[in-house]
Amino acid sequence: MTVGAGIGTAPKGGRVTAIDSRRADPDRVLGRLHAEAIAALAADLIRAESENPGGTEVEAVRVLADALRVIGAEVTLDYVDTNRPNLVARLGARRDSGHLRSPREGDAGILFLGHSDVVPAGEGWTGDPYEPRREGDLLIGRGATDMKGGLAAVVAAMAAVHAEAPELPMTLVCTVDEEVDARGSLHYIRHFAPASYTACIVAEPTGLATITACRGASNLRVSVSGASAHAGNPADGVSAILAAADLIAEVEADDARLAQAPHPVLGAACWNVGTIEGGHGTSIVPDRCVLSIDRRTLPGEEPGRILADLLERARERIARRARPGAERIRLDGEVEMTMPGFCTDPDAPLVLAACEAVCEAGGEARTGVWSAACEGGFMAEHHKVPTIVLGPGDIAGQAHQPDETVSVHELHTAARAYALLALRLGDPGRDATPD
Repeated sequence: MTVGAGIGTAPKGGRVTAIDSRRADPDRVLGRLHAEAIAALAADLIRAESENPGGTEVEAVRVLADALRVIGAEVTLDYVDTNRPNLVARLGARRDSGHLRSPREGDAGILFLGHSDVVPAGEGWTGDPYEPRREGDLLIGRGATDMKGGLAAVVAAMAAVHAEAPELPMTLVCTVDEEVDARGSLHYIRHFAPASYTACIVAEPTGLATITACRGASNLRVSVSGASAHAGNPADGVSAILAAADLIAEVEADDARLAQAPHPVLGAACWNVGTIEGGHGTSIVPDRCVLSIDRRTLPGEEPGRILADLLERARERIARRARPGAERIRLDGEVEMTMPGFCTDPDAPLVLAACEAVCEAGGEARTGVWSAACEGGFMAEHHKVPTIVLGPGDIAGQAHQPDETVSVHELHTAARAYALLALRLGDPGRDATPD
């Protein structure tokens, strides 16, 4: 994922009105947060390889679960597939052990969201990507930025807050398969009823900017079927690749149309043809071509309708071409993955509270919009909860790169910001600013 341009200044408005009655001393909470301890947990998570594809998130989830159980969290591992469990950890709220359920009405509190999988390490590393190392302030390893550093900061913040405000409700949901098909989030929303969360904080790397909106994303797969023939007699067959070129022309035309109608906050929806596979050899008319296509979506757009419209326009273009045998061309498509976007008012109380918390933690209050998609859209839609993305690390410059790094100082600042935000949202009678 890549962060979009447009990180600006803090939103307008005064201090947020918080929504609970529990109190804790912010100085005591912040005094429990130590940069090296957060870095050590992040390093343990990096060592627990959880590449996707690979289906081994369970190793990282076990590290996370152990750390959460130590601080008294109720931890549920909900298996999406073999060795691929979602984690749901709760502190503070009333709960019924042994049952997959959301907190009771009024108990839900703040929801932190992350994912346990990382993209494959790939080539170009100067050391073992799963043996984390330090270079000054930087922690290096696959997932340092995206997003094991953020998870470590969340766990540290939850521990510090819980030690001083044990009744304040907080939940961490950590999903599997975020980097490929979002199966973890889809499984979660099927198995957990909507809950009355106060806010959802996605701990993806934003450089501690508060991201208030992101577009959705859909992965589409289109199969084009033609008829094979010898290349010496191409009229005997029907080229699936030429028909696929017509479909790509329709993608390009629609992309230009979308660019003329941008959303006022999210910008324009857009297309990208990611992969093409087809043909059997240079002397054979190709009877098959398969395309994987990315479509970034705006609120109100339905991926199935988008795909159907594309196929209809492509069929019309193929018919207009009037190539011999065009009537034998067949187009089939499916939506392989869809991830909804979200759009939170930049002057909403949650955004104000987040910017204040980052400032008080030692960072700079900035807001922005992502050009990427993230799983926050699932939670915003499912729980009807105000949602932001806020986390340590540079997603554009470090995520998915060789020698991926995160600043330990920024991990500490993130944990401080998460803790202050949890206090601010959980205590109406007191300013959560440390003395």
